Amino acid sequence: MAVTSTTLAPNPTSNASITNVLRKLTQNKNTHALWLNTVSLLEHIGSRKILMTQSGEDTSEMILRHATEEARHALFFKKAARQVLPEFSSGYEAKHLVRGTAAKIYFAKLDASVRKELKKDFENHPKFSYLAYLYTTTVIEERAMIVYNLYDEVLSESQENIQLRNLILEEEGHLEEMMGEMSRLDSAFRERLSRLLARESKLFARFWQQIEEFSEKPAVF
Repeated sequence: MAVTSTTLAPNPTSNASITNVLRKLTQNKNTHALWLNTVSLLEHIGSRKILMTQSGEDTSEMILRHATEEARHALFFKKAARQVLPEFSSGYEAKHLVRGTAAKIYFAKLDASVRKELKKDFENHPKFSYLAYLYTTTVIEERAMIVYNLYDEVLSESQENIQLRNLILEEEGHLEEMMGEMSRLDSAFRERLSRLLARESKLFARFWQQIEEFSEKPAVF
């Protein structure tokens, strides 16, 4: 059973704050396209990270499916950016993102935090890399579940022809699979996951503050 969003540590970034920023971002087509491309970047980073670290001889069907779905999600958001703004067509250059550097730092610091935590008990364990993948992905997808559900509500309010329900269901499936694997490999996974969720909350608060600052200013191509 996946950890639900209610298991997150006390969160300095409230759902109301996230929703407010998302509404601001979606009010402007330029800004909205940049935001969608930024989410695409985060999904792309996740897919690339999985393929870079989990491509050994023991690569499972779950890993391949997960990497494929993350890449497909990255494509979904990039195509959605062009749907919002037809002339939008770009890679992941900083000028085509909402605080792209901050997004990359958020992901990198979270990954580093997971690895630091696991070194306490698994530094020389043959499954160290696999556990790092499980924990990093779980913590990020717990956050994604919060943001994507709120974003889906904002999209419905704005009558944008973009829906995230199928994507959210796939993320829920990922979480359930990874929870099963973590419980199998780490007897202290609940306590460890709780600590990592608390650290993610702080990292996300810093990242989201920059997104909020951006939302206060008009986007210019």
